[in-house]
Formats: sequence, C-alpha cells, structure tokens
Amino acid sequence: MILQTLHTENFRNLANRPIDFHPAVNIVVGLNGQGKTNLVEAIYFLATTKSFRTPRVSSLFRFDSASLFASGSVQRDDVSRTLSAGLESGETKKRVLMINSERVTLTSYVSALTVFAYSASRLEILRGAPEERRRFLDRGIASINPGYLDELTRYGRVLRQRNALLQSGTESTLAAWDDEFIATAGAVHRARTAYAAAITSAFRRIVSEHAYRIANLEIHYRSNAAPETLRDELPRLRRHELRARMSLTGPQRDTIDFLVDGRPAGEVLSGGEQKMLVLFLKFAKVDVFRERRGDTPLFLLDDIDAELDLEILRKLIRRLPSETQVFGTSAKEVFLSALEAGPHRRLTIENGHVTAMRDF
Repeated sequence: MILQTLHTENFRNLANRPIDFHPAVNIVVGLNGQGKTNLVEAIYFLATTKSFRTPRVSSLFRFDSASLFASGSVQRDDVSRTLSAGLESGETKKRVLMINSERVTLTSYVSALTVFAYSASRLEILRGAPEERRRFLDRGIASINPGYLDELTRYGRVLRQRNALLQSGTESTLAAWDDEFIATAGAVHRARTAYAAAITSAFRRIVSEHAYRIANLEIHYRSNAAPETLRDELPRLRRHELRARMSLTGPQRDTIDFLVDGRPAGEVLSGGEQKMLVLFLKFAKVDVFRERRGDTPLFLLDDIDAELDLEILRKLIRRLPSETQVFGTSAKEVFLSALEAGPHRRLTIENGHVTAMRDF
C-alpha cells in the first residue's frame, strides 16, 4: 500500500494544502518545532484516527479550531482510493470516516491503510503505565484483524453496564451479566495472548539476525480474563466489587511486562538501549503484519537520533520489502543517512509548510 497524497485542515501547524509523496522513502527535514512530527502524525491519524504520541486526540486540533480534517489518496493492489477522516471537538465530538466519499464504519476504515510508527521520544511501551502496554498490543492486533475493534467495543460496553450495576449496588442483576462479561472478556484475552506470542517470536528472530547485545528480552502477558478463570473469580470477588463499586477483574487490568534478566527493561536499560528495543518491537510488528496479511504497511520513523545504532537501522530498512513506503524525520540530517541508500524524496518543512521537494 502506498500513500500518494495527504491533505489536512486545522491539523496542528500544518498548512492546509496537499502534499505529494514518493512511493519508496520520504525524508522530512527542518528545524525543531517546524512541523516534521506533525506531518508524520497526520499520516498516522489518517490511517488510524489516533495519535502515536498521545491518547488525547484533542491535542491534534489547531489552536482555537473546532474541527480537523485529513484526507489522502491510497494505492493498494493497483487500485486508488480516497480516505478522509474528520473530527469535531466540543460537546458533539463528532467523527466522520469516509472511503471514496462514502461513509464507513471504523472497522472498515482502519483496514484500508495500515501504518506502524516509531518515535524516539516515546518509550511508554517499556516504561509507561499498563494502559500504554495494552494499547501496544491492541493496535497490533487491530492491524491484522480489524474486527478486533468491534470485540473491544463490545467488551467496553458490557464493562460499563456492569460497573453501573456495581455502583448502584444492584447485586441481583449482576449474575445475568456474568456470561456476557466472560464471553467478551475471553475474546479480548485470546487475541492478546496470541498476538503477544507472535510479537515475541518475531522480536527474538530479528534481534538474533542483527546480533544485538540485548537479546534476552522477555515479554510477559499477564491476564486473569481467561473464561475459566473469570468463572471462578467473579463469585469470589462479588462482595469486594460491590464495596469498590467497580469491576476488579477483566482485560482492563491486564499487564504486559518487558523484562531483561527478570527485571523491568525500563529500569535497567539505558535510554539508547530502550530506543533500540522499541525499534526492534516495531519491526517485529511489521513482520507479523506481513505474515498474516500478505501486504506491506507504511512505516513511520519519527525523530531519528544518535542513540539509535544507525548501522542496524540501515540493515532493518534493507530487510523491508522494496514496496514498503517509509517516512523518516530528524532535526539533524546526518541521522537520516540510513534512509538515503535508495530512491527517495526529501521534503523540507518550515512553519508547517513544505517549502521544497527534491527526488534522489
């Protein structure tokens, strides 16, 4: 899949004008604060309706703007389609997703364009809150199975209903929701268990290929949401949940630990080592996607810096299929050398405007 053009309106500081992209590699250069990251984040938003830097979508709006819009032309299997995503802020928080000017569901929309993003400034995967790690799994699962978003939505709806009953103290009707709670939680549990195993296998394979010094990372997915576990847990926890007025078990409490020699990776590794492991994890996601979907996603590399092993990055880029479209940014051009081996386009951005384009 190839993103041919991007057009945004009221997306942070980006100019409201279309940008054309190279089908292979696009290198975005400019001083700090000029909009390099905003540009690749707009690509991520177009594909996912989310940000890869923050869970707060409201931060994507230009200051004092009540709406934002992104559209792009995507070529896939020799067919071009136009994707567009619009959001409104305020009380309505309206979202409109369209493919070829026809309104579609979120599940249909996110299956049209898949992107994976690496950002050197965001290491929550290793050292952030459990929610960030769950999001890491959930986004990966949705990339290979867009229907998983519906399963997450169903579980969230059941969880809210169950919590409402717990808050009201209505114990008599809780049992009626147990089967639905167990079924929807089980679907999330199975998907996360399978994906955690797949990403661990791909990670180990890639790290071994490049003989990186941190090869003993373990990914431990810990969950109490297996159906058989929940059937035993719910009756035992009933009294405690009524007191707490909230569900004390389920996928919303899953944890994913990244351990090196049994210790949290975010605590024992240097900043550079953490960035390299996150980079390997992102490439592992790409491998899992290619194996399951038989396609190539877009790959975004934001804020490439000196703490990355650039020789390994070169090798990782070269192992991608030739049809993979890559976007890279850095405040210092010397760190972008890993992307310059083949045909590429250099885009210079200044104050949100692409001021120059040159193909090499």
